[in-house]
Amino acid sequence: MLISTIFVLISVIIVIKYLCQWYLSRVHASLYWCWDNGNEEKRISINTDNISFPENFLWGTASASYQCEGPGDEAPIKSNWSEWEPEHIKHSQRCGMAVDHYHRYKEDIQLMSSLGCNAYRFSLAWDKIEPIEGHYNKDILVHYHEVLKELHRQSIIPMITFHHFVHPLWFEQRSAFLNTTNLSAFVRFSIDMFQEFQDECHLWCTINEPEVYVSGGFFTGIFPPGHKSQPNEASAVLQNLLQAHVDIYDGIKKIARQPNQHSIGIVKDIFQFDPYNPLNPLDIYISRLLDYAMNGCILDFFRTGCFKWTMPGSTPRTYTNSRAPHTNDFIGLNYYSHFLVRFNVFKPSSFEILHRQDDSGSALMTDMAYALYPEGLYRACVRLKNELPGIPIYITENGIADRLDDRRHLFLRRYLYALSRAINEAGCDIRGYFYWSLTDNFEWAEGYDMKFGLYDVNLQTQERTLRDGAKYFQQIIQKHREKYQKKTL
Repeated sequence: MLISTIFVLISVIIVIKYLCQWYLSRVHASLYWCWDNGNEEKRISINTDNISFPENFLWGTASASYQCEGPGDEAPIKSNWSEWEPEHIKHSQRCGMAVDHYHRYKEDIQLMSSLGCNAYRFSLAWDKIEPIEGHYNKDILVHYHEVLKELHRQSIIPMITFHHFVHPLWFEQRSAFLNTTNLSAFVRFSIDMFQEFQDECHLWCTINEPEVYVSGGFFTGIFPPGHKSQPNEASAVLQNLLQAHVDIYDGIKKIARQPNQHSIGIVKDIFQFDPYNPLNPLDIYISRLLDYAMNGCILDFFRTGCFKWTMPGSTPRTYTNSRAPHTNDFIGLNYYSHFLVRFNVFKPSSFEILHRQDDSGSALMTDMAYALYPEGLYRACVRLKNELPGIPIYITENGIADRLDDRRHLFLRRYLYALSRAINEAGCDIRGYFYWSLTDNFEWAEGYDMKFGLYDVNLQTQERTLRDGAKYFQQIIQKHREKYQKKTL
């Protein structure tokens, strides 16, 4: 009897072991593709040259005013970010002149054209345009008219963002998006800017990465206002940002001379939160909790009109707006990587972020604290297709911090392959791709340490030099263009 019991137990253990191995292999196959460990001459099963994109696809680069413009012709304007420097920036750096895109925009637009780009996403500097509440600086408005004129002269389609993390100091001093009564000021600014530029631009982004603004400002504290670990404030700010998006969309559509010619959308960053151990229920729980807070609740809002915030340690929040599902003509997707989450009771947050370590080796890292993960771009596109059906997608940011320029070529090769696969295999309606960024710039709390640019910038001389790793991007655009030119002959 004892022997038979032991035999049954051993058999059960063996079965469980193989079931776990089978399950893990299925999970692994769904999360990771069979790459070649970086050696493009020894491809295993993926031909990254096998890519194609729609005929009218937009190829561009993306930027944000504060990160690249510098102060322009005015004395430096105070904003939430200028007051955050240099104490909260790595090595106590200041943004300063940045890459002086304000004065060098013609040169930079020519660089875009030489790459073959036909689109450019940039943000309007609210801090420069309205340094005093209710008073617009006409010289700055004239400057942006000149930028748009130059883009059109070079046959480059503009995409304008109203809010990319930075706003005037007066707005910050009134508690910015934490105070619901402030929303009218931002909505008014956005609608006024639309009226100003509606004849020169037809693609509009309301808010860049609302969950990143919330996470940096009210969880990690690395963004202003630096309110670390404040989930109740975070949920209030996120709700207010989503409400502002709806109000801006509806306001623009009401006053636009030709509303159907203008496409408006929010820009959503997606970092997947995957369990470090797919068999550990605590890892699964914490990863799903984080994913819902940073991704799911926002996508649910635009699908159902209901925003629900549920996070341990914070007050539940519910907000309903029946207009929300009808306020995105497109979704801007910013995608970089994913996080592996492990429950750890000894950490203040009860979890830690880790990176892949398995039989295939360590994850290939960028200079930022995350890995190359092109599979995630495919996953994010498919998720948007499934959760927000019928809404077109623009990849409004995707890029790599690579000081040595020894991974940029591989990054572009793999991420563009993943994007092509999302379009051609999964049927995602993706209209364009904007690389972040044209030039090196001021990367927020990281200062100038992170080199995302297709062009290296000497910050002393402002000289721009195309990186070798960026040439693949140029080649892909050229091949795409030649493909459709041949079809028309």
